[in-house]
Amino acid sequence: MTDAPFNVGDRVKKRSGYEYPGFIVSVFTNRAGAVRYVVEADHSAFSGMLHIFNGDQLEPR
Repeated sequence: MTDAPFNVGDRVKKRSGYEYPGFIVSVFTNRAGAVRYVVEADHSAFSGMLHIFNGDQLEPR
């Protein structure tokens, strides 16, 4: 997955909508071949929560 714009350990945030700052804990390809990112939140209100995003939903922070 060398073409993935984010890597495990990168600090990211959700690009729009609800606030979701965190860091990438996993990068994988789903059965359709699309890259997905598991982001672990590091915001005090929901620290440790995991959420799966596509790359278009995230930006570096």
